[in-house]
Amino acid sequence: MGDRLIFDLPQLPPGEIYEGSEEDGTVDVQLLYRTAPLQFLLKPRLSAKVQISTAGRTSFASGGAEWRQHILRGRLYGQVGIGLTLHDGYRFTPDPFAAGLPAQEAQRRYDIYRRRTSFGSQVLFNPNASLGVRVDRRWSIEVAWEHFSHRQLFSDQNPGIDNIGIRLSRTLGR
Repeated sequence: MGDRLIFDLPQLPPGEIYEGSEEDGTVDVQLLYRTAPLQFLLKPRLSAKVQISTAGRTSFASGGAEWRQHILRGRLYGQVGIGLTLHDGYRFTPDPFAAGLPAQEAQRRYDIYRRRTSFGSQVLFNPNASLGVRVDRRWSIEVAWEHFSHRQLFSDQNPGIDNIGIRLSRTLGR
């Protein structure tokens, strides 16, 4: 039963949300730096990126390696990568349902619970993949997927999140 993806999830009672959906629907800005391909081990590109949440939710800073394969004379490419990430979000969100909380504190915690993910660790892994189209020598457009989690290596709390987006990339330098 747990091996199938379900896209039409049942409606939850008021006040409850699905784990990992706390940060849905945000627009983030990502600044990314990639090196030229290194001349060893399948020619990885080192990468460093900062992903900033424009909605005041979790932002990420990552470093890692990416491997790219070009086709159609370099016009199209696919890329996979892995990195380590630090984030400014919550390891564990405060429990809004704890007994005896004053109403104002319960509401404050509930607002955090609804809008922020409890990652279980400040350090996360960042597997990622993208497909890109080179528009010209300097510009490309990518469709990108990124995952952030720690595989329960640092705590039992590990919802992880997936980001899907579009990148407009510009090559700097010559």
